[in-house]
Amino acid sequence: MDHLDFGLIPLREYLSDEVYNKLIRRAHRTNFKSGNVIHSRGETMARFGVIAEGGVRFGRYLQDGNFNLLFEVGPGGHFGDGQGLLRASYAHHACSIGNTKIDFLDSKALIDLLTEEPSFALALSKVNAARLMRLLDLYHDARTLSVPMRLAKLLLIHVGRGKIANGVACLQRDLSELLGVSSVSVSTALKELENAGLVASGYRQIIVPDKARLEAWLSKSKATKAN
Repeated sequence: MDHLDFGLIPLREYLSDEVYNKLIRRAHRTNFKSGNVIHSRGETMARFGVIAEGGVRFGRYLQDGNFNLLFEVGPGGHFGDGQGLLRASYAHHACSIGNTKIDFLDSKALIDLLTEEPSFALALSKVNAARLMRLLDLYHDARTLSVPMRLAKLLLIHVGRGKIANGVACLQRDLSELLGVSSVSVSTALKELENAGLVASGYRQIIVPDKARLEAWLSKSKATKAN
C-alpha cells in the first residue's frame, strides 16, 4: 500500500547528510512491527521522531473500535514537534505501517539541534509551513468542491508516487477517511469518475490511465462550479 502523505516533501529531503547524520547520532532508534502502537491519544512524551524505514498512520479510534485514518507519514517524514518542544499531549493515535524504524530525539536533544543547526530549523519550518498550506487547502476544498472533485484531486496528488506508476495503491476506506466522507460517498464518486473513463478501480488500487485528462476534468469542473 502507498503512503497517503498528501504529496508533502519529507523532512529528510531538506537536510544535508551532515545534519541528518548528526541527528541520527543523537537519536534513539526504536523498531516497531507492523500495526504496533507508537503512541496513544492523550499521552505526553517529550520526543520528536523521524521515520527511517516504514511509515506511521495517524488517526483516532472510534466508539466501535475502528481506526479512523487522518493522514500518514512515510520514510524521511517526522512527527512530534509539539511534544518535543512544548511537551503537549498527542492529539492522535499512531501505529506503524509494516516493519518500521523511528529515530527519536528527546526534548533537550531536539532543542540543542535546532539551536546548533539553523539549517535544521529552516528545514523543519519549511515542512511545517507546507503542511499548514495543505491543511488549509483541504479545508477549502471540503467547503467548495464536490466529493468526485475532491477525490480526483486526492488521486492526482498521490498517483505515481508509490508502487504503481499510473495509479495509487490504497483502500477505498482510506480515501473516505482522508476526505472525511462516508465510504458510500467515495464509492459513488469513484463510479462517476469510472463512468467518465477517468479512473479504473481494482483490488486495493485505483488506476489513472491519463493523468492529464483527469487534471483537465478537474480544472473544468472547478471552473463550471465557480460560474
